[in-house]
Amino acid sequence: MLKSAGIFLILLSAAGIGYSKSRELTVREKNLRVFLQMLIFLKGEIRCGNLSLPEAFRETAGKLPEMYGELLREIAGRLKQSPGHPLGDIFRQCSGKTLRELPLSKEELELISSLGGRLGYLDREMQLRQLELCEEETLRLLESLRKEMPEKKKIYQSLGIMGGILLAVLLW
Repeated sequence: MLKSAGIFLILLSAAGIGYSKSRELTVREKNLRVFLQMLIFLKGEIRCGNLSLPEAFRETAGKLPEMYGELLREIAGRLKQSPGHPLGDIFRQCSGKTLRELPLSKEELELISSLGGRLGYLDREMQLRQLELCEEETLRLLESLRKEMPEKKKIYQSLGIMGGILLAVLLW
């Protein structure tokens, strides 16, 4: 009886691991969509609101979910406290600290971290163009992730279940 319960728990936990990895892909896609939304909001605040970067960050922060909103509020606050520091350094430090818990690939994290360096020293028109370039790159990453997601989700789920079955057979 105890052995059967143990094997059942092994099967269940292995399947759970596979499904959690599958869910991680969905969360990655959601985070990229939120980042894309952030870029669009920033572009609008700079273009239509004619706001400086700290003000644009502060305004956009209220429109985003907590992680990205927190990131932009922190950046805006640090820009006000130390106006001489380069935006790229501040953005990279804040994004590294705030977004490290999100399940993003290295390429996605690098894209987000590099945004500050792209915006920090340019005039308004160049900032808008850099936001558009970043938007295009994010769309490319999103499309790539969406193409591979169904296959990878099935693989993760199947490997979780099959790994559990293998362990159960070995322990039987």
